[in-house]
Amino acid sequence: MTPPLVGLRVVALEQAVAAPLCSRHLADLGADVIKIERPGRGDFAREYDTFVKGMASHFVWLNYGKRSVVLDLKTTEGKSKLLQLLASADVFLSNLSPGAVERIVSREELEQLNPRLVTCHISGYGPSGPYRDRKAFDLLIQGEAGVTANTGLPGAPAKPGVSLADLSAGIYAATSILAALRARDISGRGEHVHVSMFDVLAEWMSPLLLAQHEGGVDIPPAGTRHATITPYGPFVTADGVTLNIAVQNDRQWQLLCEVLELRTLAQDDRLAANSGRLAHRSDVEGAVTNAVLKWSSTSLEMALDDAGVPWGRMNATIDVVRHPQLEAEGRWRPVGLPTGETVSVLKSPFRLGRHQDQALPKVPSLGEHTEETLRDWSEKEAVVNG
Repeated sequence: MTPPLVGLRVVALEQAVAAPLCSRHLADLGADVIKIERPGRGDFAREYDTFVKGMASHFVWLNYGKRSVVLDLKTTEGKSKLLQLLASADVFLSNLSPGAVERIVSREELEQLNPRLVTCHISGYGPSGPYRDRKAFDLLIQGEAGVTANTGLPGAPAKPGVSLADLSAGIYAATSILAALRARDISGRGEHVHVSMFDVLAEWMSPLLLAQHEGGVDIPPAGTRHATITPYGPFVTADGVTLNIAVQNDRQWQLLCEVLELRTLAQDDRLAANSGRLAHRSDVEGAVTNAVLKWSSTSLEMALDDAGVPWGRMNATIDVVRHPQLEAEGRWRPVGLPTGETVSVLKSPFRLGRHQDQALPKVPSLGEHTEETLRDWSEKEAVVNG
């Protein structure tokens, strides 16, 4: 099956994580993505580390399947070449610092150049408001949006191990672009999309924000436990294995009590509903902790499965690399490096029926496709306008 976005032309003036994730997902779905990079060093994410055969792990993950074009946008010639690409593009994606894109090309110029162009800019705080000109990186946004304060434990905030603000913004940007393209199908004109990393994380914080805004309740962080559901978190077995047990409803609470032989707790009316279990959280979690310590991990896993109680292991990174689910579903795939070597990366999480992955996507070297892209896109534009 032909990938759904084949024929879509994307120009990405991008760096770091948020926009590159968005454009890589568009490439996963068949779009021709042109990554514009600065002369000399390119996207600074190229230099994050050297963990993947001398290349940065973030860059390999986020940029395979794209074409790299080097343009010096501080020069008239560089800007002219960018406009040449945008004249025949479908999407213009960017995440440069506030005001940087506008200094290169204004919204009005873009609308005159290509009325069908969908533009999408990812910023820290959006196009208005007192924070609009602030530079923004993942840690800063997580702190401003309250994510770090609500992760970890009271008095010991923590940052999640992945770049939550960047990744969530990239996903929202990809979704918004697809919606704007659909709107263009109807109206015939492009749309402008602006995705704020702060807005996205504030949206994801909504349950905690609503509790505070509407109920005056400040829910404390719960570490690896759930802030508002219990028992829901990690428990250690007799052989030292940590299992996450996730009781989502009152029926599952009764089933867990049966498995762990917590008959007294099962019959306690005060604990029948989650609100009551939260009010007696220390007693509930203490009892479950002591009961789980009597079981081997293998025996408890089997018993929980038989009873229909949700559980999972607290895996280290190496455990995920070797995860049987990834192996069984063939989730690892080869990707080429500029050196000619190949590495294994995870396939895109998109599963679209008969859609097949492209043969062997490659991580581009800096500027690898500059000449061919400017030539090919110019020729295509000439044919369209001819």
